[in-house]
Amino acid sequence: MPIALVDCNNFYVSCERVFNPQLEDKPVVVLSNNDGCAVARSNEVKALGVKMAEPWFKMEKLAKQHGIIALSSNYTLYGDLSARVMSILSTFSPKQEIYSIDECFLDLAGFDPKSLIGYGQTIRKTIRQQVGKQAHGGNGLGQSTHG
Repeated sequence: MPIALVDCNNFYVSCERVFNPQLEDKPVVVLSNNDGCAVARSNEVKALGVKMAEPWFKMEKLAKQHGIIALSSNYTLYGDLSARVMSILSTFSPKQEIYSIDECFLDLAGFDPKSLIGYGQTIRKTIRQQVGKQAHGGNGLGQSTHG
């Protein structure tokens, strides 16, 4: 039975970029409550070697050198955009299992296996058009990360 895992990339950073497009292609880190450590990093920040959960004080010098934009987390915003994404994804499969704030499994049983890549591209395009975020997914034969 084909299962698709849909995962939104750099979810918190992507959410921030939806509402502030000037952040696109810039190094952005979202910090935890009280701005303690990195809970999301843009690809540009990952390329600089900043690790997940790295404390802000350890990256502050690097941030100044490379113009990293640090944002306080906004969990209300992320929850709202997650609900929008999951609602859209529910239209692509009769069976959806939400795994986390930015991931879900879609049951693609009954779909033509030859059409799955195109269907995945349609899902990605729809999310981008309706929410403004990037999502990536893969098709597999089971839920390898979920029991």
